[in-house]
Amino acid sequence: MLLKSFALCVIFGICWSHSVANNLDHYVYGSLDGSTSTERINAAVRCVNVKPQSSVDLQQIMGLWYGSEIIMHSQDFPGVYEYDSCVIIHLTDVTDQVQASYNNNNYGYTGYYNNRQQMQNNYRTLTSTPTYQEHDNEYNRRAQQQNMRYLRLVWSERDNNLEYTFNYTANAPNVWSNIGDQRGSLATLNSYTQFTGTVQVGKAVNDHLVLTFCGNDVKSSIYTVVLTRNRLGLSNEELRSVHNMLSRRGLNTETIRKVCSGSARLIVGLPALLLLLLLPLLAGRGRCH
Repeated sequence: MLLKSFALCVIFGICWSHSVANNLDHYVYGSLDGSTSTERINAAVRCVNVKPQSSVDLQQIMGLWYGSEIIMHSQDFPGVYEYDSCVIIHLTDVTDQVQASYNNNNYGYTGYYNNRQQMQNNYRTLTSTPTYQEHDNEYNRRAQQQNMRYLRLVWSERDNNLEYTFNYTANAPNVWSNIGDQRGSLATLNSYTQFTGTVQVGKAVNDHLVLTFCGNDVKSSIYTVVLTRNRLGLSNEELRSVHNMLSRRGLNTETIRKVCSGSARLIVGLPALLLLLLLPLLAGRGRCH
């Protein structure tokens, strides 16, 4: 009887862990369907108060990063969950490509400016001379276009991927705004909700990077990805420092998904292995009765 009760507890634990893992996956890539409206509003308000690192050298953080933790800023599933998957993020500066694409397709500032100038010239031949306001508007648009930068973020996990495109200004490289829809195999999942919002650079140093995804929609996920250049991950002390930083900024750190962990597969597999060892004993006891 004791063995049977123990086995049932193990089965329940495995099922519960699997359910929580699925919910966390949906929480990262989808919407906050499991949270209350109050929690959603509070999460959106907290995201506004996140203070990104004041000085960020974007060229230094381009390239390949390995995930260490994904911290969910909600209290739906408090705890630390080990995953046997690895999150890899690749950042690329695509400013030249995006601007060239805009120019070639007669889109963006160049195409807009040329078309507008032609229309204004045609109009002015019939009416009056240009105003100072029109010149000022065109100057401001050109200055804004020249100040805009673009980067691509590719999120890879297991055999799936997700591609974001962000823009930011040279004056504020610590806050990125997404443009367009995400692409990739993860975006084709029925549970996926397109992300609209910003990514804030919470911390950027030589060996680790902290990015907070802040959705504009109150149903969007708000979470922080802790990344490192080292495949072995960050030390406990470094992770504790990140948690403290996020807590000081008003972000909850009670739900943590650990990824790219060499011990994750072993931890997940132990309950299942124990259950397999117990099944023959339970079957034998059943035949005795």
